[in-house]
Amino acid sequence: MPRSSDRRAPGWLGLLGVLATSLGALGCPGTLDPSLLDGGSSAGAAGSTGAGGSGAGGSGGTSSCNQDLAVTTNCASANCHDSITKEAGLDLTPGAGVTARLVGVKSMGGGDSQCGGNTEAYLNANSNPATGLMIDKMTIRNPPCGSLMPFGAATPLPAATLACLEQWAEAVVMGTSQ
Repeated sequence: MPRSSDRRAPGWLGLLGVLATSLGALGCPGTLDPSLLDGGSSAGAAGSTGAGGSGAGGSGGTSSCNQDLAVTTNCASANCHDSITKEAGLDLTPGAGVTARLVGVKSMGGGDSQCGGNTEAYLNANSNPATGLMIDKMTIRNPPCGSLMPFGAATPLPAATLACLEQWAEAVVMGTSQ
């Protein structure tokens, strides 16, 4: 019985689709599902838009989200602002030394960074709610330098995720982060 010759090898469009998907998986993260922030319920951070923040986050605080998970997933993941890659010279890895890396520290630039000459600190000392370049880069569609974060985002992160990241930033500014 003869074989059918209707089977075709994937065309250029199929190959481009596979390539685009593969490259997308290598880039920085997009958004974190808000249900992951507080152990499965997105209600914990609801109503918090980030402008003033609502939590008193910190390592032993009453935070309504997993701050370290939010930072690690959205900012300090592989190929972004982790302790190895340090994209644009910035390490956002939670833990020891994070306050010294962010509070009162201005961007040194590096790599493809467009913020090397910026005069605003990543996080401003004694600001509550936290202010600084890091907050601006997550919340303003056209930040003072560079791109909206996470890189490649067309819109800011969901309100619950932003609120969680701002709680983490407040804890860093106040010196109470883990």
